[in-house]
Amino acid sequence: MNFISRCIYSSQIFIFAVEQTTNIGKEMVSTLGKAVLAIAWVFNGVAALVVAARYYARIKILKRFTIDDALILLTLLLAVGNSVFLTISVHWGLGTHMAALSDIQIQNTVKWVFLCEFFSILSPGIGRIAYAFLLLGLVPPVQWRTRFLWSIIAIQFVVDIVTIIISFAQCRPLSTFWNHDVSGTCWSPSVQQDTGFFQGSVCSAVDLTLAVFPASMFWNLNMERKKKIFLSCLMGLGVFAMTASIIKTIELRAITAAADLTYAMAQLAIWWTLEANLVLIATSIPTLGPIIRRQHRHPSPVPDGSSRSSKGGGAQATRPWHALFYAKRSKTERGSSEDLWPGVPKAYALEESVSREQKRGIKKTTTIGVGYEDVDAAPLGTIY
Repeated sequence: MNFISRCIYSSQIFIFAVEQTTNIGKEMVSTLGKAVLAIAWVFNGVAALVVAARYYARIKILKRFTIDDALILLTLLLAVGNSVFLTISVHWGLGTHMAALSDIQIQNTVKWVFLCEFFSILSPGIGRIAYAFLLLGLVPPVQWRTRFLWSIIAIQFVVDIVTIIISFAQCRPLSTFWNHDVSGTCWSPSVQQDTGFFQGSVCSAVDLTLAVFPASMFWNLNMERKKKIFLSCLMGLGVFAMTASIIKTIELRAITAAADLTYAMAQLAIWWTLEANLVLIATSIPTLGPIIRRQHRHPSPVPDGSSRSSKGGGAQATRPWHALFYAKRSKTERGSSEDLWPGVPKAYALEESVSREQKRGIKKTTTIGVGYEDVDAAPLGTIY
């Protein structure tokens, strides 16, 4: 409860800090319109730059474009769509108190914010699914880990789709939601609010799960504790999106704020916009490792990737680094955690080596760059 209380308090301080005032007639009317626009487009710009860097790393350096990259592009487009619809909403009066708006302005504000729900729900949702697919391509083919990630993907997708269906099915005809002059019927606002609370809770739980999941694997690597902490934090940036998701869920009370809906919805819009863009940024930053590796690569006659050797013998020849990315992959072969950040062992290759050697009954110790790992002593599926 203390954490939730702090989130509410922080959100109130944040809203107060970004709140703008404009003159409408003779009355000073508080408005969040400018804040909504600033947050939407500034964070969109930052997210777009991070995604562009991601594509440079994935396509230009690694020569790879996978399903998570495609989903991130869709996530970015949905986030931009959210900003476009919010811009139209602000034009009509989003962030301004209802007392200062005409009936037409109120109707159009509510209409465009309502239509914006499609983007605000799907954008962060697909971003989370994209991150789960990224992890699927990195983890060893261990049954429980794979099934767990697929369960996360299924839960996120189903919950988001059901939420959208409920949102757009609550009024017949749909225009009844924003135009009370149209004869029709709508469900109680509490239905959408309760659905939103459930969806927001699931999203926050997924953010936390996906943030902790990589750390559970990094912690089993034989490397310095500082590096483990760094990598765990790098892959766990989704906690920032989780915080925005929690505050957004709390702000869903705006749905039933009939007395000042146009102002209350602006507060909610700020947090769902932050959530969507923070998901984009958090899921893309871990993929920028190849750029760092390229910047810090030292000239050497020995190709990168040839330093791996057996503990009991001399250097073991391996393919040059670029061959790892250009070569054809088998159906079961996956990406490498080294593709994300320099110095992270190739989880799948190590796992495959362990399985092969165990079948032969041979005990083998493998050097993985940062130290020595007794692969027979390590539980299968816990090496990342």
